[in-house]
Amino acid sequence: MSEVKKNGMATASLVLGIISIPTAFMGWVGIICGILAIIFAIVAKNKIKADSDLAHTNGAATGGLITGIIGMAIAIIIIVIALMFVAAVVDGVTDLENLQEFGDAMENLGNQLENIRIKF
Repeated sequence: MSEVKKNGMATASLVLGIISIPTAFMGWVGIICGILAIIFAIVAKNKIKADSDLAHTNGAATGGLITGIIGMAIAIIIIVIALMFVAAVVDGVTDLENLQEFGDAMENLGNQLENIRIKF
């Protein structure tokens, strides 16, 4: 009976790829897991090409590659959305400061008009 060869890189790729999807909502953690999953999948696929006894691990390597890409993409999208949100909040605060300055200018104008009216 022949012993079944194992491909630890394919398994690691699949595990990291699966982990990268829920951790994508943590930003950088999902990107790191996704990158590692992709790297391990590429290494595992190269091992499979070199040794045909590892062909049964091709599915795990492919699954790790796909889930790693998905997790990394989700993480990047979430980071971009978060940065856009922060930029919008900063713009909103700036707009509020400008609105406060406008309000102060209108109050000064009102005071000047009141002074003019009192003189007449």
